[in-house]
Amino acid sequence: MLTDKFYKYPIMILMLAVIGFACSDSNNNSDSATVNGNVEQSQSNAKALPEGTVVTMATVTSNGSINTIDGAETTTDANGDFSLTFNANTAQNFVVVAENNGSEAMGFLSANVENGQTILLKPIDTESTAESNVFARLVAQGDADIVTKSDIETIVTAANESEVRSNASLVSQFAASLASSAEARADFFANEVEENGEEKLEATLSILADAQAQLEADLTAASSTQAETEAYDLFIETTASAFVSAGVEANKAAQAIEVWGRVMINNISSASEEVENSVRNQTSIMAGIAIDAAVRAEAEASEMSDDSKQAIVDAGVTLKAALRTAVGVKADVETAFEEYQEDVQTAMESDSSVEANFVISVNTEINSQTGAKTIFENAISSTTSADLALNIFATFFSDVESTSDDNAGSTSMSEANLEAVTSIIILTNLAS
Repeated sequence: MLTDKFYKYPIMILMLAVIGFACSDSNNNSDSATVNGNVEQSQSNAKALPEGTVVTMATVTSNGSINTIDGAETTTDANGDFSLTFNANTAQNFVVVAENNGSEAMGFLSANVENGQTILLKPIDTESTAESNVFARLVAQGDADIVTKSDIETIVTAANESEVRSNASLVSQFAASLASSAEARADFFANEVEENGEEKLEATLSILADAQAQLEADLTAASSTQAETEAYDLFIETTASAFVSAGVEANKAAQAIEVWGRVMINNISSASEEVENSVRNQTSIMAGIAIDAAVRAEAEASEMSDDSKQAIVDAGVTLKAALRTAVGVKADVETAFEEYQEDVQTAMESDSSVEANFVISVNTEINSQTGAKTIFENAISSTTSADLALNIFATFFSDVESTSDDNAGSTSMSEANLEAVTSIIILTNLAS
């Protein structure tokens, strides 16, 4: 499997390697690398394990087992802090293991590590242990080279870490979903980004790595639950905006985020409702951020009034708040996106530069029993393949544009306004 991945995604694999080297500080010792961190009982109980907890560097082998490295060992101080020096040339896929009286916790390192680096690792606790289990599974199935640490960070959360740690089958499902979603991201840049796709992919991966590094630093410095929440909120916002920050058009970025989330959810369909909700909570918030940004960008490019544009901004604020309140419950997430669609559609229909009949006709046709939206939802609802998901999304975009063209003859709107309004109709139907 690893060989297949290398031939299919060579650029992405090389980019992750280079970015892994870049996202850490250098130290004066070129013969070793250093990891600084802290060991906690759990995020919900941010209390350090007893002084003298043994911290050892380990590596994940090709079969997913975790083997400690001889001589790479230290102990925590009274605050649970540690500084661990090791020879990075001995292996890759490093995991830090903390053990005290039979209690064990882990945290894994991002991408590749070189001697001369100093790495700050977020507090090691039960959540980081669950993430490490998923990382080990990704190594075993040959997909650790296309999945970023920020990908794992996004879907393994405090809400599901307990089940992930105790359920090997769930670990495998998470690993499979992450790999499929990472493949969708790579395919998106190869097939959907028209100019400088490789450069924009590299920029996106760099932004994701920086977001992860910032999160780890913020969590290390956090002294309250509120500070931790703010750190995670910033991480999700930055991650959801990475495509646009890398120069990808906002409407394409929204498509990519939605594909990523759909593939993720579909690949864990056999997980418990609580776990599925916890993942949907993350993916829906990211989709909401991306879709809102894209709709606002299209509205700004249109001839709509400032009042209409502000109404669309307000709808986005309401959407993102509703998604956070929904905490991933499917019905509530769907309601949030449906209400957003209605609010945006109302804003467009009420604007003097937009012909309401055009908006109503296109939305009615694509949402009919044989319409593009219905076909799209039926096709995407159980798709686990990255390639197939991208094709389904591309077909949906094309079909809505064709419906728009069929109705354009009866409108006097400018071409620029038609294009903006059509894009908004597509975007607001992606997740509603």
